[in-house]
Amino acid sequence: MSDTESASGLRPASYSLLELARSVKRSLGTVIDIWRYRVLVNTQSPSLPVRSILVVCKGNICRSPLAEAYLKHLALKQGLTATVRSAGLETTSGKPAHPLARLVGEQSGLQLDGHITQPLHKEQVDWADVIIVMEWQQRTRLLRLYPQAEQKVFLLRQFYDQSVREVADPYSGTMKDFQICFAMIQQACDVLVKTMPVAR
Repeated sequence: MSDTESASGLRPASYSLLELARSVKRSLGTVIDIWRYRVLVNTQSPSLPVRSILVVCKGNICRSPLAEAYLKHLALKQGLTATVRSAGLETTSGKPAHPLARLVGEQSGLQLDGHITQPLHKEQVDWADVIIVMEWQQRTRLLRLYPQAEQKVFLLRQFYDQSVREVADPYSGTMKDFQICFAMIQQACDVLVKTMPVAR
């Protein structure tokens, strides 16, 4: 058997083994996510009452500005007095919201034209009664920087369907991606203000 034939003969088996490894990794990741979500939900208890909410994402130009604007809208509509702000884990000060985020917001009556990015810093973390993040990785990173905030950092989607689903970053996506993202944010925020003891 030639070297070429030998390599060719091994290729399908190698691919099958690789796919099996990927499948096991995905399954294990799902189990771990479910476990840590249950631990997170069972151990968290927000301060009473919640007077300050900080929404955090990666760049503070797509997800967190939309969530901030929508939570402010809900607060005004329902007579809540909590203050809402947003920040980014990987951003610099002074950038506007993403054009598609502004457009999606406008479609729901929200104005993001005045939004300016803010990098996350200790003063914001200390100020907030509750901190909302979009992804597990963001929660992990935030707590690595500010471990004292563990009891007040929540995954946004846990307020909607009690799953491990994250709000994916639509930054490089289409208008449809931004609409899906905002719909997920709205669903979770609607439940958040009903279930969390937000100050009135």
